[in-house]
Amino acid sequence: MGGWIQNRANTLAIWCMFAQVIPEFQDSSKFSVLPVLYKNGAMNPAVHPGAADPHMMGIIAVLSLAINVVVFAIIWKRAKAMDINPYTHEVFVGTKDYEEAMARAQR
Repeated sequence: MGGWIQNRANTLAIWCMFAQVIPEFQDSSKFSVLPVLYKNGAMNPAVHPGAADPHMMGIIAVLSLAINVVVFAIIWKRAKAMDINPYTHEVFVGTKDYEEAMARAQR
């Protein structure tokens, strides 16, 4: 079950290396993955003026970081309350969601 994340990390690493070595593949080929808004490596507001607001992108980035800090704090607090190391033990054992997830994994 834990092998999926390692395999995903490997495929993303291969993609990132490939994209760095052959940037034309993602920038200008028929397999381009960048939207027209980001052609030439920069955001072009003339293409879709309301499509990407840099201020909103910044707000979303900061909000995402804050949410990740809160989630990390929740995990750390629960690990401290259970007196376990969150890197070597399951933190949410005994919770309803954990038990449901484990039941799904057994099928």
